[in-house]
Amino acid sequence: MTTIHEPVMLKEVLDFLKPQPGQNFIDCTFGGGGHALAILDLVKPTGKVIGIDWDERAIKRVKNNDKNLILINDNYRNLKTIINKVFSQYNISQINGILFDLGLSSDQLAAENRGFGFTKGELDLRFSTSNNQLKAHQLLERLSEREIKEILIKYGEETLAGLISKKIVALRKRGKPIKTAEELAQLVSGIYKQKFTKFSKRHPATKVFQALRIAVNNEYDNLNFVLPQAINFLSPGGRLVVISFHSGEDRIVKNLFKKIALVENSQIKILTKKPVIPQRAEIMKNPRARSAKLRTIEKIKN
Repeated sequence: MTTIHEPVMLKEVLDFLKPQPGQNFIDCTFGGGGHALAILDLVKPTGKVIGIDWDERAIKRVKNNDKNLILINDNYRNLKTIINKVFSQYNISQINGILFDLGLSSDQLAAENRGFGFTKGELDLRFSTSNNQLKAHQLLERLSEREIKEILIKYGEETLAGLISKKIVALRKRGKPIKTAEELAQLVSGIYKQKFTKFSKRHPATKVFQALRIAVNNEYDNLNFVLPQAINFLSPGGRLVVISFHSGEDRIVKNLFKKIALVENSQIKILTKKPVIPQRAEIMKNPRARSAKLRTIEKIKN
């Protein structure tokens, strides 16, 4: 399989999931396949890995001739339907571990005409081109200044949300709506340069792109919906690992794990009281890993 993706915190993922021969795992965000293929090597010859990705290009890119790897193009929100189908079709009866890596793959960031990077193509930001969600630039063309500001604050915690949303709408009124990733990146960079003489090495438009991507793909709602399903499908002793990349996602994971763990006769125990973060050596090698946070729980009973 050809990919330029570097899986984040691979050692930690394998240490927590502890894949063994004959076990079955689900990677709900297959992406470049780095995590899934490493797990696959450890569960052969009879174990299976189910790789799910909403991005049809991630699935089509893989030349899969391995009967132990089951690839499915779907939104992980539909996990219950996916698992029931796989159980029936492949005679699988237990799931020993489930992984969610909520970051973008390097392949997505490098792709033309998707808008995930700051310089290339239409401001699309959809994970799947077959869904009926509006593209990011279509949202910016339709929403009010207040609605855009709310998205930037809620999903990006963007400090300059007011100024950015005001500028986006002003351009729209002048017949120059934002259409491309480069136009949005330049707009945000210009506002930051007006407000600050210095800013971090991270691109100033990072939080804006993040917020729009989350809104376009309904990511927070999907995550809240799917995590309890994932726990229910784990076999006792199985583990759920989630890698998030910003505070909003991590907050959802932390609070949901805590809520489920605190109920009487809880199904789970939390294995990470605080999130696990990448080692410095990994961050030096792969700078995009710097914001990763890993949390995991173990299913202790059905």
